[in-house]
Amino acid sequence: MFASLFVIADYINKQYGYYGKFLCSFDAKDRLRNSVVRIVGGYSEGTGFFISKNQVVTNFHVIADEPAPKIIFPDGSFVTPVKMVGDSMADLAVLYIEEEYPDLVLTLPDGVDMMEDEPVLSTGYPMGTDLTGEATILKGNFVDYRKSKYDTVGYIQTNLTLVGGMSGGPLTDQCGELVGGQYHGTCRNLTLYQCRSRQTDAATLD
Repeated sequence: MFASLFVIADYINKQYGYYGKFLCSFDAKDRLRNSVVRIVGGYSEGTGFFISKNQVVTNFHVIADEPAPKIIFPDGSFVTPVKMVGDSMADLAVLYIEEEYPDLVLTLPDGVDMMEDEPVLSTGYPMGTDLTGEATILKGNFVDYRKSKYDTVGYIQTNLTLVGGMSGGPLTDQCGELVGGQYHGTCRNLTLYQCRSRQTDAATLD
C-alpha cells in the first residue's frame, strides 16, 4: 500500500514538477490555445503572446522590415499594431495595439525557479499560415539555465525542438504560467528559450 502511494507520488512529482502543479495543469493547454496569437507580415510569420492588455511580445526577426504586420487571434479576427519597439540584438519586439484584451495576458514572471526535468509547454504556429487550425502545443522538459557570453540575456535550455513559425511564442510551465519566450535557435539539437526578468525587458525595450 505505502509502496504504491510512493510510486504514484514520485510519478506526479516527475510529470508535473511538484505536487502543487498536478491539479492546475488540466486546463492549461486550452487557455494557451485560446490566448496565443499569430504574427503575420509580408516577409515573415511567427507567434506572439500578450504581456499586458494591449501589448504583444514576439521575436524581432518576425517583424523586422514589416511596416504593418497583422496580429491574428485564434478565432480568425485580426488587428494591426499602432506602434512597435524592439531590440534586434536581443531578438525581442513589443507590438502595441489600441484594443484591450486583458483575458489573454500571460503575466511576466518575477523570477524562474524550475526543477530538474520539470515539464514545460511550448505553444506556437509551426510553418505559419501554411498550416491552418489552432496553435500547436509541444511538451518537453527543462534541462538547465544558460548565460550568454555576448549579452545579458539568460536562457532556459529544454529538450524541445522548434520549427519555423513558432518563434516568439511562450514557454510555460505545466500550469501554463509563463517562464520565457521562444527564441529561434538550436544548440546541439537543444532549443534555447529566452528567459528575461521585468527589469531586463524594460531596459531593453525602452
